[in-house]
Parts: sequence; C-alpha cells; structure tokens
Amino acid sequence: MNYIQILFELDDRYHEQMIAELAELDFYGFEQLENQLLAYIEAPRFSDTSREMIEQMILLIPNASMKEIGQIEEENWNQVWEQSIQPQRIDKFLVRPRWSGEVAQQDEILLEIDPKMAFGTGYHATTRLMLKQLDQIDFKNKTVLDAGTGTGILAIAAIKLGAKKAVGFDIDPWSKENAFENTLINGVEKSVDIRFGSTEQIKKDEKFDIILANINRNIILELIPFFVSKANENGTICLTGLLDVDEKSIRDSLVNEPVNIVDLQQENEWILFHLTKRV
Repeated sequence: MNYIQILFELDDRYHEQMIAELAELDFYGFEQLENQLLAYIEAPRFSDTSREMIEQMILLIPNASMKEIGQIEEENWNQVWEQSIQPQRIDKFLVRPRWSGEVAQQDEILLEIDPKMAFGTGYHATTRLMLKQLDQIDFKNKTVLDAGTGTGILAIAAIKLGAKKAVGFDIDPWSKENAFENTLINGVEKSVDIRFGSTEQIKKDEKFDIILANINRNIILELIPFFVSKANENGTICLTGLLDVDEKSIRDSLVNEPVNIVDLQQENEWILFHLTKRV
C-alpha cells in the first residue's frame, strides 16, 4: 500500500495540537522538525473531505501552510519512519527502537519499541505523561487493561513494573501486529494479551486493578462508564490523550461516577487524570 506524505509549515508550539487532530483523520506517523511537521496517511484514506478539513484547521493557526509532497511506498515509508525515531529517557524508562545501540543504565527499565505505524513511541506528550505516572502506581501482581494500546508500550511497561497480566485492545489493525511483535521483543508475550477490536473484546466477567487509556477526548468521554465498570474496587484509572481545554468536560462526566480524582498532570497543553474507584 502507498502512503501520502504531507508537509506542514507551522510553529513548533502548534505541533501537538495538529498531531491530535490529524490522528482523528486516520494519519498514522509524524515527524516533528523545526517549525515543520511531516504527516503520513494511507493513500486510500486521504479524500477531498480530509483535505478540506485540514485546510480549515490550517486557517485557525497563524502563518501555517500545508504542502502535499506525494506518495511513497510502504517499504520506503517504514525506512523514513525508523530514521525519525530516537531513544528517549522518560523517568525510570529508556524507550528505544530495537535498531538503536543506546544502552540502559543499571537503574533503568528498558522498553524496546519498534513503532512501525502505531502510536506509542514516547515522542508524544501523552505517552510521556502516562509513563511518568506509572511510577506513582503499585503494579505488583496486578491485572492491567491498556485501552487503545497502540504499540503496546504501556502494557509492556506494566508487566516490567511487576503486573501479573495485561490486556491491550485497539481498533487499528497495525496495532494488533505491532503490539504483539513488541511483546515478543521485550519477552513479555506470555503476560500480555493483545486483542483486535474495541470494548467488545473484554469479557463480561473481566475486571482489572489498573486501567490505562491513552486515546482521545471523544472516545474517553464515551468509555468512562465502561472503564469504571471494569475497574475493581479501589482500582486505578489513568486517562490521557486529552487537552487542557478538555478538563471541564472530563470532570463533568466523572461527577456521577464512583471515582475520586487523585491527581491531574500536565505537559504543555496535554493533561492526564489519575482516578481511583471508590468502594
């Protein structure tokens, strides 16, 4: 399959906002350069409607513009994508692609993530927020649900922090393949169950001690009752993929749910809710 590559000229401070909006239009990969953003989408998914919506987004950003560079083949896309991914240190984690020679320090937890076309490389602020928050949670012998698992990075991190089992689901077919491969790379494939689909993949009798969801505002608002119902008493729920402007709507949606807000973290304009389910 071929992919369309689009170059956006825009100030760095608008990158995360644009990435979030493009992701909802089925864009998969992004390269952040100085005052430029490269975005990739499967050619069949890019329509005149997509173009019109992007043009409307651009109008709202000062001095921004876009240029369609053209189509590239899948093999070349992966090469370009791999070259853009560099190792990152996020609190106690070293997140690196398998092709990197970066070595973890003695006190670091290594997460080897070959991203292909799914999110979850540590580059996005929401992934960093979630990885940092994991340090505040006791995972020992816990069961974990990773909603919108992407590359599987959070499920893998949970197991390496002591969880006994993690279930990850995602509607993206690339995620199913990529997340499973990453569990193999990290040697946790026996403890992580990757499922293709949405909430229907979770059995009626399944409940979890910890639920992690890095998705987006609309999906989170829709799934909050589901997450609460699937959390054990005193269970932990972490929600991100949210902008600071989403805070009120999330708080409003939690008013009638049996949860307490333990913490609210922020990086740039992105936020993370840390909740516990009341008894």
